[in-house]
Amino acid sequence: MIGETISHFQIKAKIGQGGMGVVYRGVDTDLDRPVAIKILDPSNQKNEETTARFLREAKTASKLQHPAITTIYEFGVKDDLRYIVMEFIEGKTLKQTLQSGPLPVKQIIEIAITLADALSLAGEKGIIHRDIKSENIMLDGRGQVKILDFGLAKMADLGDGVKTDTFKTVGGLVLGTVSYMSPEQALGAVLDMRTDLYSLGVVFYEMATGNLPFTGQTQSIVLAKILNQAPKAVRDLNQEISQPLEKIIHRCLEKDRENRYPDATALVTDLRAARSEFERSRDWAGTVVMSPISRPTQQASSTSSAPDTLQDLIVAAPRPNSGSEAGVSSSPTLISNSPGAAISTPPPSSGVSNIPSDPRPITSSPGNIPSDAGSQTDSGAKKKTEQAASVGKAWRLPLIYLIRLTRKTISSVGLIYSLALVALFFLPALRLQGSGVEQVVGWIHWLADPLVALATGFIDINLTFQRFNVLILILALAIYFVKMFTSGRMEWMEGEIRRPMMPKLPSSSAAAASAAAGAQRATRMTLLREYAVAKQILSSVKKDLAFLAIDVIGSTKMKVGEDKLAIEHAFAEYKKFLERVFRENQAYRVSWTPDGVMSCFLSAEEASCAAKALLVGLDWFNKDVHHLKTGFHVRTGMNVGEVNFPDDKALEEISDEVIDVAGHMQKYADGDTLWISEDAFNRLIDRSGYTPTDKQVDNRKVYVWRKPSN
Repeated sequence: MIGETISHFQIKAKIGQGGMGVVYRGVDTDLDRPVAIKILDPSNQKNEETTARFLREAKTASKLQHPAITTIYEFGVKDDLRYIVMEFIEGKTLKQTLQSGPLPVKQIIEIAITLADALSLAGEKGIIHRDIKSENIMLDGRGQVKILDFGLAKMADLGDGVKTDTFKTVGGLVLGTVSYMSPEQALGAVLDMRTDLYSLGVVFYEMATGNLPFTGQTQSIVLAKILNQAPKAVRDLNQEISQPLEKIIHRCLEKDRENRYPDATALVTDLRAARSEFERSRDWAGTVVMSPISRPTQQASSTSSAPDTLQDLIVAAPRPNSGSEAGVSSSPTLISNSPGAAISTPPPSSGVSNIPSDPRPITSSPGNIPSDAGSQTDSGAKKKTEQAASVGKAWRLPLIYLIRLTRKTISSVGLIYSLALVALFFLPALRLQGSGVEQVVGWIHWLADPLVALATGFIDINLTFQRFNVLILILALAIYFVKMFTSGRMEWMEGEIRRPMMPKLPSSSAAAASAAAGAQRATRMTLLREYAVAKQILSSVKKDLAFLAIDVIGSTKMKVGEDKLAIEHAFAEYKKFLERVFRENQAYRVSWTPDGVMSCFLSAEEASCAAKALLVGLDWFNKDVHHLKTGFHVRTGMNVGEVNFPDDKALEEISDEVIDVAGHMQKYADGDTLWISEDAFNRLIDRSGYTPTDKQVDNRKVYVWRKPSN
């Protein structure tokens, strides 16, 4: 097959082979991009079961548009050979990556969120993967995650539960990889989306500890452990794992699926909360480096005890083995699975580990995590610290709003009295007549006369000049300056109270690059979001939002001389890229227009991070995702302000000057830069990388951010 052409895809080299067929590396001759071509083995072309699985893989993956799911380009038949052409992913499988030990905690959480988000989309479409495992997860050179092999996926009936699993067996064998199977899948029961959450929990456990939760020298032993035993607590194997993350992993591994997460969306929510908790506890802005856990060695097999028997494994109450446990580090499979889209699956490791047992009995349910007195003490101290921090934040926010309300009240009252006194000073020179005028003059006297009488009692000097009482004018100026001084001091007090709530941000260029890459500082984001929520409580309609406008430069010229399909694919991928940026930075609303996109965020900080992530990520997008002759370049503009924004209205239905200014900032911005108004700049906490300019848009000073040069 090497050198042959299928459709407009030329086969270059063989990169993998499995039970269903062969995967080749190829090139799209029309678009000059690398692709992976999976061809069904000729011996399986007449097998209805296998061909149905092959077709289902193409249809299933093509329905899921997600950055973590392999993109399908084409499916067809040539010379009675069925083939799938898909995105080529250059990198390593997660299984290969874990050969050197568990991953850093931050990377575990980020990968977990991406995978759970992808399964959340699959769940919305009613699709169950059924073979989630580390061999089917790819990491490219940039650390992007991709789920491969939807050959075992099936559709669920979202209305009346799950349809009968007509593809669950081949020759009486349950499909899937044993160590990653859920208990219900191992029993051949009817499945729903929660079976993928169990398999995902196994992957999380593997990333966190470097080991599978259940291993054994035979498939029967592994299945018995899955059905009857509780996994060893994650933190017993890796103390770097946070307690919230450990709790999430063990909930995914619950044997009763009713005790697992109801869906992947709930899992994503808890993972994001665990990420925020970990960031607050560690106060990191980058990856935490962990000491690697020792890997299984070949010599351990000579000292390990005899394999467990099924009778020994089936116990009345789940508890760890009292003796040593011999287990293989890779997962045995019941059937040969199809190869990955990019590279062949590595052969199972033959190393055997002698895992020391935990002498502490598990007296509660399998999902509970045992802990000793020391860890309880640490947990109690940490809990008290968190409660103290929460209480501190709880009293600061109401005090900030009280000071702000008082400051605005003093400013308003002081301004009214200053104007009333100035009007009273000039009244003798004005000859005003009419009942309405006399009523207004009466109000002015009612406001100003008590103050004038009070001041006259203290100052026993006649300051009348002709008909004008200069004391009134002096009193007006005094009130105005007192108002300005008091307002300034109260604004300073507000800043001092807010300061402990702000995270300490590094000012180095590395921190700026990290922010430019779209890394979220969860503590800061949480505080800003809480502030936005508090604002919404005060007013259900008026919202203080940050608006980010984005437009592709020369989108019409980009399409000249390009294939129509190539254009559609490139702009579809660009939209997916933007959607990922918006999702990662918690966009509040997004509105797509023929010329670009307008988005809004609950804080200027989130909008700034989204724009930086877009501008920095364009280099990767233009290099690896599409192959148009002209790359994507954008203009971005941002503005902030209060907008009447009812919850039941879409962003495109809102018309306001604040939004228009963001659009005008984008319109006049230079290529691949972010222009923001002075109001937006003043709202930012991290202002690194922004430079002031002498330009103005809609009478607003402009600040510019450019991505760091390589």
